[in-house]
Order: sequence, then structure tokens, then C-alpha cells
Amino acid sequence: MTEETFVRVLERRADDVQPRHLGFDDVRAAAHRIRRRRRVAASAAAAAVVAGVLIAPGLVGGGSPRGKDPDPAPPAPSGRTAYLHDGQVTLADGRTVEVDLDDRDVTQFGVLSDGRIVAATSRPQAIQVFSPSGDPVARHQVPINAIKMSADDTLVAWTDEDHRVVVLETGVTEPITFQWGIPMPGEGFGSIDAVYGSDCAHDGCTVLGGDFSTTTTTLSRRAGPGTDLETSEPLQVTDVSPDGDLWAVSFPPADGDQFGCSGIYEVETGQVLARNCDTSGLRFAPDGQHLLGMRGDNGMFGRVEVYDRDLQQLRVYDPEGGRVVKAAAWEDGSHLLVVTAGLDTRPEWSLVRVPIDGGSPQTLVGPVDGPHPEAGTAFLLSD
Repeated sequence: MTEETFVRVLERRADDVQPRHLGFDDVRAAAHRIRRRRRVAASAAAAAVVAGVLIAPGLVGGGSPRGKDPDPAPPAPSGRTAYLHDGQVTLADGRTVEVDLDDRDVTQFGVLSDGRIVAATSRPQAIQVFSPSGDPVARHQVPINAIKMSADDTLVAWTDEDHRVVVLETGVTEPITFQWGIPMPGEGFGSIDAVYGSDCAHDGCTVLGGDFSTTTTTLSRRAGPGTDLETSEPLQVTDVSPDGDLWAVSFPPADGDQFGCSGIYEVETGQVLARNCDTSGLRFAPDGQHLLGMRGDNGMFGRVEVYDRDLQQLRVYDPEGGRVVKAAAWEDGSHLLVVTAGLDTRPEWSLVRVPIDGGSPQTLVGPVDGPHPEAGTAFLLSD
């Protein structure tokens, strides 16, 4: 789970557990406290924050009958990113699917390449799976309501209550449960930083995990307890290139600094091929040729940047009119989807398509009403 995910969880729960007198300054202060605790004891903070602010109901439901294949996959979408707004998922090809979800309860969601929708929710605290047509398929009780999608959207991973890693693969009805989890001291739950590969049932996929600040472990289903990940220096994996050869990473911040540098790490050689200390959270485009980065605080960002693989900046999208960026993702190899909002008492929200070649941004949806961006979002982009 990334720092942005923790802030997102806090935001949604702060909006829901009020008496409405809980102010944005309170949310901001809480977010800062989480960051301080993460630097001192990342694993303890992770378990304490999620367990402390989220209710854990019992497991509900099961899933499709074992052995029955998921619904046939719909036509391949033109891009990668879907979005959730007002209980409706708009897919990358423009089709829409109604899902029985309250947007405020969803902390993350993704769409597998077979069309199934997977959502991490806070009420109930679970991983929920929906068919391509939006029908409920399964609900899995979890200690941490977070998911990690693979770069090609064929895998989604989470952690179960027994600390084990669980992976649901496209085209496979039931998730695969590893015998092991991310090694952590005491009763702490580790973070899933990346998942990639295929055929998880036969040990074909790999999970990278850590302590929410550093990626420390590589894990496969049949390889026994997690193997220590050896890297040339401490780092956290933020994304994996489509071909798996490169990792986008972040490095620990220096003492007194809030942010560390970001980099491109070559897996085979262990070399850092590029480094940039002005951005965070790097994510590869679907074609692997560019990366987006954002740096902000309290779940808000001032702008979105696009970089080449040498981490040279190519484009900056800075919303006008005092608006902030709430989230951004790749729509395809040449466009971003960016969620923006005002900072008014009743802010307006927009979903904007931004070409990376310097063309003019296009508003796809909005303006629509929504919460203050410190307390929630009107659009949730798929992971």
C-alpha cells in the first residue's frame, strides 16, 4: 500500500465517521501524524492506522461455483484506465457498468482484463469482485482494504487475515492463496508493492513486498517463505514496466526531508539508470516509454508531470484557477486522465484528458459537485 493509499483511506473514513464538525485541519494533522509514524515504525503504523479507523465486519458471500469460468471477456478496451463516479464504472472504451457500491466506501478499484471489477472497500472492509456486467461475484474479508494490480491488468493481489498473499488472475474463477505472506516483525502486515507474471497456480507469478517504505521481499507461491530482495540500495518499487525489465522506484528521504528521490532501476543489472529528486510516485505508461509523476500532500497535488525514461521532464499539466489535482493515471500511451477540483466550500470537480504531446486538455466529465478534496473525491481512477 502506498502513502497515497493511506491518505485516501484516512480521507474517506474522516468524511464518514464525523459528526460533521471534524474539520479539514484535523484531517491534515492526522495525515501528517501518519507520515511521522511511518518513518519511525512503518509496519506498526500500517496495521494500527488501517485497523484503527476501519470497521472489520465478517466475511460475506462466497463466489461463483468452483470451476466455473468467469463471464467471457468483453472486447479489449482502447486504453487502460476506468473510473468510478456515482456508482457507475466507465470503462476505457466508453462502456458503463452499474455497480452496487457507494463511492465513499471505495478506497481502490481495478478492472481485470477479463472485465471483472475488483474494489477495495471500507464498508464492509473487504475486497469485492463484480462480474463484467456489474453483478456481485465474491466478497473477501481483509485486514487492509488495499489491492495491487499488475501492469497488464491480468493480476490483482491483496493480503488476507492470516497474513497470506492472495492473487486473482484474469480468466480464473477463484483466487490463488500463497502459503506465505510478506515477512514482518510481530503481528504487522506487510505491503504489496508489485505483482507480475502469469499462471499463478503453477508458480508463474511473483509478488514484491515490503514494510510500506522499502521493498524487501520477493515471493512466489511455491518458493517457501519470502526471499530477501537484494538491491543496490534501499528502495521501494512504485511500478513495474510492461516488459518487467525496469522498476520505477522511490528512495528513502534524507533526514529532515519529507520526500526522497525517484528513479528507474534495471532489474537484471541492479543499476539505477536515472534519478530525479523533484517528483514522486512514478508510473509507467502502457507502452513503457514514458512515466507520470506527482508530488503533493494530504492526498492533493499541485500538478502532473510527464517524463521520458531518462527522467527528463517533457510536459507539465498545472490546472488553472487555483484548482488542485486529486489523482492522475495513464489512459493510454499518449494521454493522461486527471481528476481536478477547486478548493471552495462546495468545490466543483472535473475529469480531464491531457495529451502528453502538448495538445490542449479536454474536459470529459464536469464540472460536478463533490466533497472538499482533502476529505474525498468525486472520481476514483482505476489502479
